[in-house]
Amino acid sequence: MLGEKEKDILPYAISKEHIVRRAPTFVALGLVALGWFLNEVVWWIHERVPRNVDPLPDMWFSWFPEVRGAIRITEYIMLILVINAFIIVFCHQHRWIVARRVFFCAAVSYCFRAFCVTIFQVPVPSVNTYCAPKTAGGWEIVAGRVARMFWSAGIEQLRPRELCGDLIVSGHTLTIFTSLFTFKHYAPKKLKPVGYLFHVLAFCAIASILLARKHYMIDVVLGYTVSSRVFMEYHSLALSYHENQLERNLLSWSFWSPIVPYFEQDAPHPQHFLNRLEWPSSCAKRISKLIS
Repeated sequence: MLGEKEKDILPYAISKEHIVRRAPTFVALGLVALGWFLNEVVWWIHERVPRNVDPLPDMWFSWFPEVRGAIRITEYIMLILVINAFIIVFCHQHRWIVARRVFFCAAVSYCFRAFCVTIFQVPVPSVNTYCAPKTAGGWEIVAGRVARMFWSAGIEQLRPRELCGDLIVSGHTLTIFTSLFTFKHYAPKKLKPVGYLFHVLAFCAIASILLARKHYMIDVVLGYTVSSRVFMEYHSLALSYHENQLERNLLSWSFWSPIVPYFEQDAPHPQHFLNRLEWPSSCAKRISKLIS
């Protein structure tokens, strides 16, 4: 005999008539593209970074020596977390809903980072960091430098760093913890041990950023704070929306909270939202055609 909870969940778990809108997911993806674009455009602050100035005092720097090349560890771990987060999103039974939530959280985090980088510049954290010379040229030269950096997405393994100044709020930290929270929140329970491993890897990656002197400690702390607060705030608002208590949640005072109903109106109630992984039917059909 099924209990009351199972009876409520079962129809939603097996229903094929529930239509999920795809437009909101593409809107969220567009916001991610906007955030990425803004983070590339703000490279113009390279011209404003203080030169011939010693790095600022930092508690981590006083405790640990610089380990040049440690950023490779960070970026390898970051790629592992990002790939696994994408697998969870792509294979989730509610993939269109999960994708829009994750994309929106990433977009808000990166737009906030672009704002912080624009308004505040500090000296580079290491005397060994190469910064391209300042130029007295116009926007053409600055735009050329930005274009060369755009495709690498800030990953130094793809292109060595030339421009400096994007320090406040670590972009690597934003990506690492947004990916980690995505895996933790949407992966099935049987993958929980993997989540513990990813927690360890995430903090190893953060330590490597600091050892490599790519960021000050405050940059990493802000990166974790922004990514965690945005992810938790959005999902708290989504829960309140489905409980018809959105206006009672003080987090709804956020300027971006009106977009929550647009993203969530076709999402299942949290009681019926099951974290199950399944291969997308369209891909399965294509693979079966290729095999046959």
